[in-house]
Amino acid sequence: MPRYCIFCGWRKPCLFCTCCSLGGARKLRIRPMMRLKSWPWRLLLLSFAGLVVLTLLLLLADFAGVPKGVVNGFFLVVSIIGYAVIGMFCRTTTPEEYFVAGRRISAPLNGMATAADWISAASFIGLTGLLLSDGFVGDGQHPGGLAYLLGWTGGFCLLGFLFAAKLNLSQSITIPDFLGRRFDSAAVRWFAAWGAILCSSIYLVAQIYGIGLVASMLSGLTFELGVFLALGGVLLCSFLGGMRAVTWTQGVQCVVIVVSMVVLGMAVSFKTQGHPFVTIAAAQSLPEIQQRAKQIETDPAELSTRDVISLRMSNLDVKIAEPTYAREVERQAVARQVARAKAEGASLREIQKLEANPAWRETSVDRLVGAWQAEREVLAEAIYRPVGFQVPLLNGWNQGWFNSLGLVFCLMLGTAALPHILVRSYTTSTPAEAQRSVVWALGIIVVVYLCASALAVLLKSFVLTELVGSHLDQLPDWADRLKLRKLALLSIQDYNQDGIVQFADIRLFNDYLVLGVPEITHISSVFTGLLAAGALAAALSTADGLLLTISNALAQDLYFQTAEPNAPPLRRVMLSKILLMVVALMAAWFATNRPVSILFWVTCAFSLAAATFFPVLLLGIYWRGMNRVGALMAMVSGLVVTLYYIAVNHPWLQMRFQLQAADTLWFGLDPVCAGVFGVPVGLLLGVAGSKLSNTLKN
Repeated sequence: MPRYCIFCGWRKPCLFCTCCSLGGARKLRIRPMMRLKSWPWRLLLLSFAGLVVLTLLLLLADFAGVPKGVVNGFFLVVSIIGYAVIGMFCRTTTPEEYFVAGRRISAPLNGMATAADWISAASFIGLTGLLLSDGFVGDGQHPGGLAYLLGWTGGFCLLGFLFAAKLNLSQSITIPDFLGRRFDSAAVRWFAAWGAILCSSIYLVAQIYGIGLVASMLSGLTFELGVFLALGGVLLCSFLGGMRAVTWTQGVQCVVIVVSMVVLGMAVSFKTQGHPFVTIAAAQSLPEIQQRAKQIETDPAELSTRDVISLRMSNLDVKIAEPTYAREVERQAVARQVARAKAEGASLREIQKLEANPAWRETSVDRLVGAWQAEREVLAEAIYRPVGFQVPLLNGWNQGWFNSLGLVFCLMLGTAALPHILVRSYTTSTPAEAQRSVVWALGIIVVVYLCASALAVLLKSFVLTELVGSHLDQLPDWADRLKLRKLALLSIQDYNQDGIVQFADIRLFNDYLVLGVPEITHISSVFTGLLAAGALAAALSTADGLLLTISNALAQDLYFQTAEPNAPPLRRVMLSKILLMVVALMAAWFATNRPVSILFWVTCAFSLAAATFFPVLLLGIYWRGMNRVGALMAMVSGLVVTLYYIAVNHPWLQMRFQLQAADTLWFGLDPVCAGVFGVPVGLLLGVAGSKLSNTLKN
């Protein structure tokens, strides 16, 4: 029986790991577990059974009085250790295994891995909060959660029909590799590699950010330490075994994701309606929610709050129009208030609250305008946000519908063109298996999204009945706990100073609100740990796939295909592993800077992927007249147009160059819908470039 190193997979001692340098490879007699055909479903069933048993044991521990932090932290530790063990047992240094998992993954397992690769931190911990806050159809100005659901699920239909089987037939390793072979062009391969790196890097930072949120909330560590703690789990999953290890860890992570979301939905459904069918419970709660929403919308106190918010927005508009004069006037007013407070012997906390005014604190006019604009966005969200799930009254075609359709378009085409999702088509043995794996993935994703949508409806019921109308000094227990968390999930601002919470006074933080579901719905805190384990699995699984995509593009498509095309296979694998670690550390560093909301960055990545890869893949596969000139023009033009639209509408650049959104938005579309312009430009220039170059050549 051959001898393997458990850390690097070599059959003899190597110089790249501590275990081999200590002679461990000579002592170990371990056959890689995943070579045995009987293991696939055993492992997944074992994972399911282990998760159920662990949840039951921790429920007993919670009833016995074990501290909540210990229970939740145990979920975190067990999850990371479990994924790391699978990654170590799936170690490999064979290029075929490392890059494409040997091209022998079955359709069900590949579908589970694809679903886990797809269900990111954004969709798992961000979607429920988005649906709760913005509703399904939005507020008439911005798209709601239904646009995300339609776009994400519709994209898998395009992927299955258009690309999955064709990519599997190519027997390539990466998407840039496929395009380079299709057009016989190093330039096409080079630009496609950088496009894949850009799309995946933006997406990766959002996932690492989500991992940091979950890890810090569970363990009690700071956000930065939570990022680097969970980063170890990412590296152990993907570093040792590449695509083979990632496939198996993603299969287990898919089990964790589905079980955590379904079990949570069943628990909340049983708590509210007395049965475990969460979608039926949501349908039963909807009439009560709509009735309560109508009462709130006509409540004089609610109308008074909205009037106060409208007045504050008007004042901010005046300040933004004349920032220098407004700053001087406000600074003088703050100075008088501070002097009066000191003369009256006010506490230091009250004085610091007065001095927190941006006009007093900021010395730069640009930063002050940015603070006022951010405050105005918060106020606009409070006043325009739908109370229930009713469709807003629309006078014909409005901007919200444009944004909703644009977002669906970008998400659908972006899903069908994301490099880390497309490469899953290479891991199956036949084109039919690749298409069947997409069907499996779509079914799993639909189950998770149905539960997330139903949870949003049930949560809205708790917010409208328990929180709205309560006194500020007699808030529900869960509201106080969510406000006092280190990462607050809730804030309340009494705009009309009546001491009663109105709907417009409430601000929920969508990015990670789902982690507060057990407290809001009064179920056991063990479900917080279970839910966080699912969120961690969602973020880790997507981060693993993205890391592999970036490192393989750097090593395989940029370095070896240009500088060292005849490099031995082992060197290719080792360089990819080293680059994977470097990319992971860089992404973690960027994530610690706390970028804007997860959903914004994820949606931008979809627009970039759609504009860069969808036109060239569609034309390259289904039109024989497409050539390398058209491919380059399609990718370059689509990426440039999309990047320009996102950048020119970014708040920092608008503030820096004194730009107005009314002047930079095309047809009023939000920057996350930039792919609406990039994809048609890429298609047109791809066709035009191919036709023109063929004409000149002839």
